[in-house]
Amino acid sequence: MDLQNTLEKHVMQLKNKPRTLRNVALVVRNIIATLYDTYFPGAEELRPGPKSRCPDSDIICISWLLELIGKDSELAGYKMIKAECCDLLPHLPERSRFNRRHRNLYHASEKLRHILIQFLPDDDVFIVDSFPIPVCDFKRAPASTSPLKCADATGTLATYGKCATKGLDTFFGFRGSVITTTYGLPVDFAIATADTDDREVLPLFCERGTYPIIIGDKGYVSEELERNLLETENVCLLPTRRKNQEKQYPPKFRKLHQKIRRRIETTISQLTQQFNVSRIRARSHWGMLTRFSNKFAGFTLGVFLNKCLGNKLMALKDVVHA
Repeated sequence: MDLQNTLEKHVMQLKNKPRTLRNVALVVRNIIATLYDTYFPGAEELRPGPKSRCPDSDIICISWLLELIGKDSELAGYKMIKAECCDLLPHLPERSRFNRRHRNLYHASEKLRHILIQFLPDDDVFIVDSFPIPVCDFKRAPASTSPLKCADATGTLATYGKCATKGLDTFFGFRGSVITTTYGLPVDFAIATADTDDREVLPLFCERGTYPIIIGDKGYVSEELERNLLETENVCLLPTRRKNQEKQYPPKFRKLHQKIRRRIETTISQLTQQFNVSRIRARSHWGMLTRFSNKFAGFTLGVFLNKCLGNKLMALKDVVHA
C-alpha cells in the first residue's frame, strides 16, 4: 500500500498541469525508478563492466513512453523524446544501443508491468480473443527474407493462417491472443503461429494466471476444453454458443454475455490503432516479443495514469499530448 501511495503521489504531479510529453515523461520516470529500485535493488551494481550513465529504469521508461505516444516508427518517437526531454534524460544512448538494452531488460519490464496491474481495479470475469499479426502483404510472403520466417528457440515462426473477421482472409504472420478484464485492461498476452487454434493458447493463460470466469467468442467452443479447464484449473469457460448447439444460454444471459464480450473488441481496436500491435517492426523474435511487451506495458501505464487522475480508464489517446 505504501508503494501504491508513492506511485499515486508521483502521478498527482500532473494534476492541473498540461500533459505535455515532458511533463508525462517526468512522472513516468519517477514511477519506473521507484518500481525498479523496489523490485531490483542493486541490480546495476552487480552487473560486470562499467556502469552506464543512463540507468535501466530510464531505458524502460522510454520503451513504455514510445508505445504510449502512439508512434509507429520507433526512430521518430525516439528522436521526439530525445529532443523534448534532453534536460530530463541527458544520457540517453544512441538508438542501436538503446535497442540492445531494452531487449535485455525484457524480463524486468514484464515484471514491472505485472506489478502495475496489481494497483488497478481487480476483476473476477475475463475476456479472451485473438487478432492477426501479418508479417508482410500476402503476395510478398514467398519472396520475403524476414528472419521471422525461421523458427526461434520456442518453435514459433511466421506461417499462413486465416482470419475471417478482420477482412484479411488468409494472411502470413502470427496470431496474437490477449486476455482482458471486463473494463478492457489487458492482463496477459501470447504470440503463436498464424495457424494455431485459439483453443490451444487458452490453457497457457490459465496456467500463468487466475481467471475464475473467461468469456470468449465462437472460436473457443469446445466441450472438452470447457470440461478440462474446469477440472484442472477451476476455470469456467463461457464461449459464444453456435446456433446448432444443443446447449444454449438463457436469453437474458446471452444478451449480457454479448455485451461483455464486445469490450475486448474495443481493446483490440485501441491496441491496433494507437499502439500498432498488428504491425511488426522487428527483425528477430526476441525483438518482436520485446516490442509487444512494451506495447501492453504502455497500455497498462496509460490506464494507471488515468485511474490516479480520476479520468476514464480507457481514454488513452488523451494521456499524452505529444
